Amino acid sequence: MEAYLELEKQIGSWAGVDNVVACSSGTAALHLALEAMLLPPGSQVIVPDLTMIACARAVTLAGLTPVFVDCRNDLLMDVSLGFSIGAHAVMVVHVYGRQCDMEQVIGLAKSNIYGNDQHELFVVEDLAEAHGVIPHPDTDAACWSFYKNKIVGGEEGGAVAFKNPEHARLARRLRSLGFNDEHDFNHYPRGHNYRMSNAHAKLIIGSLNYYPVAIQKRREVERLYEEACPVAWRQPERDVPWVYDLRIRGMSSEIQDRVVRGSNKEGITARHCFKPMTRQLEYREGIPRLVENNADRLSREVIYLPIRPGMKRIDCAQPFEIIQSVLGKCSR
Repeated sequence: MEAYLELEKQIGSWAGVDNVVACSSGTAALHLALEAMLLPPGSQVIVPDLTMIACARAVTLAGLTPVFVDCRNDLLMDVSLGFSIGAHAVMVVHVYGRQCDMEQVIGLAKSNIYGNDQHELFVVEDLAEAHGVIPHPDTDAACWSFYKNKIVGGEEGGAVAFKNPEHARLARRLRSLGFNDEHDFNHYPRGHNYRMSNAHAKLIIGSLNYYPVAIQKRREVERLYEEACPVAWRQPERDVPWVYDLRIRGMSSEIQDRVVRGSNKEGITARHCFKPMTRQLEYREGIPRLVENNADRLSREVIYLPIRPGMKRIDCAQPFEIIQSVLGKCSR
């Protein structure tokens, strides 16, 4: 069996899903998910404002329209704000290892109250940052990235699992330039070169087999971070320890930049939080937004630190000493 087919089988067992389609990246997985659902051109897709830009880009690539929803203090999409009337799909992202309330999402999406024709919303669940979270059984498409910085990773790769086997069948054609089973060079529908190589699949299989050990080691590192992190900076509990995020309330973008640069100068791989999609040039629609939302505030107040199996107590304490030192210099 080809390695990418074996990976599809193993992902199915690991995540409790069927109809898995391996592909070249997490972005490709999101794009395939949306295209395989055959949504009307220009359809609205609800997307978190605070997320990786690949989420919004996948919507745009599929010829659809992203509609952005603000986030809560735990960085997850604020489902209580409701969904856009007229939307056809919602993309849920489990940010930094925290799981969205999928029961609430599914309840809203399948309630038939959205859209002029009273349709249910397709649900796309992005698990790139939450490997090990089990997709909701009513999710229409569950997507993973296997980029090298993920809990399960190779150099690159992705996968999408569909509730509807017909969506999976179409996605398999779309990932391979529209080739049919006969491979007779009749390319329809228009597809993409989103195939996963066997070399990448083998790397990902090895990482997947290591997952039980990796997650245990990551939880230990997370615990060491929690012990060292000032209480005021701690963020809500994570369902899966992918990275360790912290929030410094009142921090400006300028100070955030200095904290991240100062940490990296000392060998600590600190990273900025996501920038809201509504602040990205391609999604501003040419009109500057004058009123801040929660995503704006959290984007400049949150940074995150790496979680790597094998990190020691001193590795987890040092970042906070450096951050406090940088903040002290900023206040002078």
